[in-house]
Formats: sequence, C-alpha cells, structure tokens
Amino acid sequence: MFTPLCWTSRPDEWQPMFVKWAESYPETAELHRWEQFGGREALGLTLSAAPDPLERPFRLLVAAPFAHAPAPTAAMVDAASQLLTRRHLDQSISLIPKDMVLSRSLITLLPDMNPQGRQRSPESCWDGSAYDNDAFRKWAWGIDENGDLFGRSPEWKASERSPQRIGIVYEQVEEDLYVEPAVSRRSTFSRALDELMARYRYTHMLEMRQWECCEAVQLFPRPSDEEAALDWASRLVDAWERVGLHPRREPIPHVDQARRRLLDSFWENRGEGMTRVACYIQNNRHADTDEPARMSAQFRGAHAALEASLRIAFAGCRKIG
Repeated sequence: MFTPLCWTSRPDEWQPMFVKWAESYPETAELHRWEQFGGREALGLTLSAAPDPLERPFRLLVAAPFAHAPAPTAAMVDAASQLLTRRHLDQSISLIPKDMVLSRSLITLLPDMNPQGRQRSPESCWDGSAYDNDAFRKWAWGIDENGDLFGRSPEWKASERSPQRIGIVYEQVEEDLYVEPAVSRRSTFSRALDELMARYRYTHMLEMRQWECCEAVQLFPRPSDEEAALDWASRLVDAWERVGLHPRREPIPHVDQARRRLLDSFWENRGEGMTRVACYIQNNRHADTDEPARMSAQFRGAHAALEASLRIAFAGCRKIG
C-alpha cells in the first residue's frame, strides 16, 4: 500500500493539492483557510457528497495540531486523494469505497494546523535515522538559554525566555508571543475549531499525534459517550495490529493534572455532544527499545487509524460494530 510517493508532509508540498482538489471537485470538496502570523496559511478540506451535510449522522473532524508529527499529515493528504480521485498519491488504486463514504458522512481534514512550525522542521519524516530522541525533542520543543531542553509552555514571550532555538511545536501569534497550538486559545488551531464546529456540529473528532512509544489511544475527561469512545479506541488498536504494529491495548490516562487543567480550559464550551479521542503514532525512536520508527510503519499506523475511524459511518454513529 505504501511507497514514499504517498508521503507529503511539508505545507509547500500538500497545500497546492488541497487548492487544486477544491477547484476540481467543487460539489464534493470545500477548502478552508486560516492565516498565521507572518503570512503562512493553515488549510483544511471538508468532503461530502450530501446536498445538506448536516443531514449526515456521521460528521468527522480529523486534525493534526502539532508540527513535530508529520505522519498524520501524510496519511490525511493521501486519504483526501483517495476520497476524491480513487487513487493514492503514488497513483495506485484505492480500496476505500469513495462513493459510500462520501454519501453517508461529512469529513473535515486538517492535516497540519501549524505550517509555520512545520516549515522550520529539518525533517519531512522523523524516522530515527538522523536524531536520537534527545536531539529530536530539542527540535520539537526547543533549546533554552542554557542549552537544555526548553520544554512545554502554553504561552510564552521570547523576550522573557530568550531560547537558543524555538521549537517547531510552537506557533508565533504576535511579534513576541509564542503558543502551543493544542492548549492555547490564541492558536490557529483554536480559531479553526470554533469556526468549523459552529458550522458542521461534528459528531466525532480524531486528534492525530505522534510520540516516542508504541501506538496508543488517549481518551479525554468526561467524554460525552464513554462507551462509544472506548469502542472507537478498541477499533483503532485492532486496526494497528492488523497492519503489523504492536500498540498499547489500554488507553493512555491523563496523569499530569496541570496538563489536564490546560486541556479542560481549552475545550471548555466546545464539542458538546461530540465523541472525541486522540491517537498516537510512533515517532523517531522508541523510548524503551531505541528502535527507529520507519516511514512506512508511521504511514501504516496513521492510515489504519483513519480508515478505522471512517468505518464508523457504516456501523452507526455512536457504537462501533
């Protein structure tokens, strides 16, 4: 299924495809744009063959908010190609039932909600060949004024922190202000969520991320439908196992209370009634075994998660059969 031609992760590679597809398939695809500080744009694409998409009982938002996680980007762009052209990006035939999916659902794809950060990345794929995990994290989160890992901050000013290197995770939103997209309401990701959720009232959201461990699913506090979220998580794990990966069976807990408070604040009054999970694909090198995360395995993991999620449209919205 995978060749390197299916992998596009830099904004200058895939964004022109989204623009072209929206122009070529106006009855099926709608382009979304959000400008970032400095002039870059984040793009999204909503796909549906329904005259009134809100009539569709399955409305899925898929988003990749982090610039150090390119596998979800590659998988989403290739999925868009399949759902519009019936082919993968390498022109091999797609097995996704395009007409059935688009007739029964609405799907919004946000492949990279911080292209400003992604464009600063030295790698199109973190496959473990060039950087150990310490070096990778210093690219992701940055290097502080003392030469150590900068770490996570929801919002910070460069004039106060003076980092040697600004991590690609962070989005610059003002001349002196940087934010982490998934927890700051100043981010482009936050603006996109407000606009899209008000318009489409999604039933499901898949947030796609990467980390340096096995594939896994994270459930969020106080899910609107815990049974549906657990079913979804189980289906993702099964899909990973079918493509030869070795995921963690149990969902990842929210053990960091400070982080949980940030997420609670970010999601307050958002996504009411929506079933939401986050999935993690292995990135760079495994934290325990130091095994590299090959590009092909990253793509298989991200693609399998997307396909498993699309199947909800054929199994009823709330419980995955």
